[in-house]
Amino acid sequence: MKVILTRDSVAMGDDMDAPHEQRREFPDGLAAVEVITAVVADGYLPPIAGGRAVWIVVSGADRSLAVVAQEWAEPRPLTDGWGDALPDEGSPVRLHFRYLAQEDPEAVHGRLRAKS
Repeated sequence: MKVILTRDSVAMGDDMDAPHEQRREFPDGLAAVEVITAVVADGYLPPIAGGRAVWIVVSGADRSLAVVAQEWAEPRPLTDGWGDALPDEGSPVRLHFRYLAQEDPEAVHGRLRAKS
């Protein structure tokens, strides 16, 4: 499965490379949890001084999938389909990481989970 990653910039100097696009290959049939966890584990998201960066992972259809917090050990789901395979319809899956600076990740997760 082809996955195209993009992310928001975290600082003015980081803007030079925006939208920080990377193209990755993953085995077909992987779940959102597996792909997002692998992307976070391999350092795609830059560490932020103070260790409190918060990100929302959004699919290409502008559907929020998970909250990632630098202080958490793993991403937390926002959808019931977290363990379902990502759709692979011949075109790449697009995942965008929206940066929320240093908001409270518990509050962000609770607010977004209530909306879904």
